[in-house]
Amino acid sequence: MTCLSDIDLATLHQHRLEEIFSYKLAWSGTGHQQTQYNDLLMRHNASLKRQRIIQHTANTASTRAKDQASTGETGVATSPGNFLAKSQEEPDDGYFDSTTRRSRSGTWPRTRSLNAPSPFQHFGPCGRIMKNSAMVMQIQDPASQRLTWYKPPLTVLVIKKKDSQVLPPFVQLVEWLVQEKHMVVWVESAVLEDKLLRDDVKLEQESSKFQKVHGQYAGVRARFLALREKLVTFKDGRDDLTDRIDFIVCLGGDGTLLYASQLFQQSVPPVMAFYLGSLGFLTPFQCDNFQEQVTNVLEGHAALTLRSRLRCSIHRKGERRKESLLHSVGGNLLIPNFHRQLNYVELNNGQTGKAGCNNNNGPNNSILVLNEVVINRGPSPYLSNIDIFLDGKYITSVQGDGLIVSTPTGSTAYAAAAGASMIHPSVPAILVTPICPHSLSFRPIVVPAGVELKISISPDSRNTSRVSFDGRNDQELNHGDSLRVTTSIYPVPSICSQDQISDWFDSLAEGLHWNVRKRQKCLDELSDLTASGSEDTLDDFDNLQIYDA
Repeated sequence: MTCLSDIDLATLHQHRLEEIFSYKLAWSGTGHQQTQYNDLLMRHNASLKRQRIIQHTANTASTRAKDQASTGETGVATSPGNFLAKSQEEPDDGYFDSTTRRSRSGTWPRTRSLNAPSPFQHFGPCGRIMKNSAMVMQIQDPASQRLTWYKPPLTVLVIKKKDSQVLPPFVQLVEWLVQEKHMVVWVESAVLEDKLLRDDVKLEQESSKFQKVHGQYAGVRARFLALREKLVTFKDGRDDLTDRIDFIVCLGGDGTLLYASQLFQQSVPPVMAFYLGSLGFLTPFQCDNFQEQVTNVLEGHAALTLRSRLRCSIHRKGERRKESLLHSVGGNLLIPNFHRQLNYVELNNGQTGKAGCNNNNGPNNSILVLNEVVINRGPSPYLSNIDIFLDGKYITSVQGDGLIVSTPTGSTAYAAAAGASMIHPSVPAILVTPICPHSLSFRPIVVPAGVELKISISPDSRNTSRVSFDGRNDQELNHGDSLRVTTSIYPVPSICSQDQISDWFDSLAEGLHWNVRKRQKCLDELSDLTASGSEDTLDDFDNLQIYDA
């Protein structure tokens, strides 16, 4: 790959602006953007005018030099290069000044965007895109998404994985949040039932290994018991956390973040995930200096990655949506998280109470997933036969072990194991990946984030299928049932340790060892082999030592 210098990048950037200006592509942004556009246009026109003067002067000088040569006149002829050099010595218009130098990422401020460039809307002399109200939209650049608090956060939810090794940093974090930051800390009720954090456990009834571990955690247990009464507890499936939590801290692995996403089926508070698990692809923070990192986040100094979620709903055969919800309750197929929602939803009129869970994003029997929804054949020995519809249009049928519908965040999970491409979480897309398809030509596909996928069991399928959401809440899909999937309007705001790009590629390198390979040696190190004559034997090659430069 050729590395461009600052001058090359400046020329490339200027050519891009010239292309935009020559086609008269207007901005549809704010007044500040329009003013900036007009200012750039004036500078560009001045630059073009100056270039025309330089070119005219150079042509005149060239003609004069030819005339002098033909008539034999003596004198110093000013070459075009001299005029150009003089013109370059003149002060420029300030366009490529110190404020437009490259950033550390090697890009210019104008192109520092994770969004694709707006396409030109004129095609040839006659064609163009028809203007309509749907064209008016503003998409914020993901690179500029940063956290801000319009009021100080007071309540924080601390979620930890079920592992004894997480207890010391968990107690230290909770103690610091309560005593130093004076915040209201929410924890799961199961934390209070942890035997390692209780002093009323009958050790004579426990194993010798547990008694030893219980003694090692005496100091941690004493610190936790001192602040136990200041903690607020909740239980999943019983308590609704909507609009009660300002900030979430996860201690564990990727599964801890998935669990936090499941707790909030509407708007999700900002999530700060610390790596204390196995893979840690979604947990960019380390616990070494958590005080400084949490303080920076509470002060609003953090970048955000909005991880999109999928809204999934099951529609049973011959039933309306409300009847499907009631049927799933009676059939004990409703996911546990929705028992909490049913406490607030009035099924008779479809209205919600004060703490209702109607997220205006679909029917009340929908569920939001962060990674993927998986349809598989379950224990059946037959192939799954699944029909896929996109916005009501039949696309194809899957004959294989199943199907994965995932978010860009989930593209590095089950979908990656099934052969899908890994997609940055800021890309608006939905991945459709077959699981062991009985077809050599069925490749994973990526569809726009705004479409709705309908997945149903084919009428001639030999068996039913099973469906699970982020690895939980396994249900059965019968003939005539359908699963509808689309992108939710409620993403998970994941706080970045560095920025959206650096965090993702660091996770690829450290978590998945992406593109790890021994470096190929330089050709100079093998010159002895290439220069060897035909009289060399295999023993000579075996005894040859190659030293690094």
